[in-house]
Amino acid sequence: MALTRQDIARSGLKLLNEVGLNGLTLRLIAADLGVKAPALYWHLKSKQELLDEMATRMYADSIEERRPPEGLAEWDAVAHAARALRRMMLSYRDGGKVFAGTYLGDTGLVGPSPLQRSIDAGVDERRAGQALFTVYSYVVGFTIEEQAVYPVPGQLDERYRSEAAGDLLADVGSRFEDGLEMVLSGARQWLGGP
Repeated sequence: MALTRQDIARSGLKLLNEVGLNGLTLRLIAADLGVKAPALYWHLKSKQELLDEMATRMYADSIEERRPPEGLAEWDAVAHAARALRRMMLSYRDGGKVFAGTYLGDTGLVGPSPLQRSIDAGVDERRAGQALFTVYSYVVGFTIEEQAVYPVPGQLDERYRSEAAGDLLADVGSRFEDGLEMVLSGARQWLGGP
């Protein structure tokens, strides 16, 4: 069987759930695939290239979930995509860290702007892109913080177990939604919308 970048990335994602990002090494992936580590360097030159490929696989595998239902209002479609992005990252241990700062190897996965109707109606494309990037940055940053506090879904890291942190960390889903609402509201206003 010929080894591919996708095979290596899938092995990396599987092992990520077992050992986390800090424990993930090319040597560990090579052992999982039954090859020697130098065989991986033919396909991926660095750990960053591995993370880029893993992020691309994560994104590709979640494309259907991210696609908004037909007829959804523009900003509701942005919120839908934001929630799906968070779920995608949460489906992997350290998924937020893996996804942050990576380069998607398949830019065809990005698709059209969810704000295309506003752009067509005269909203500046660069500003619309900035608004979407701000939403994206909120989702990625929130997820990284969430996974630091809950490295395994539902299991609070003992360092965060205190009376003061109790309420703040208790319902991360509601906290995410509140923050998303704030970011979306600000983005809409910044673009001159209702």
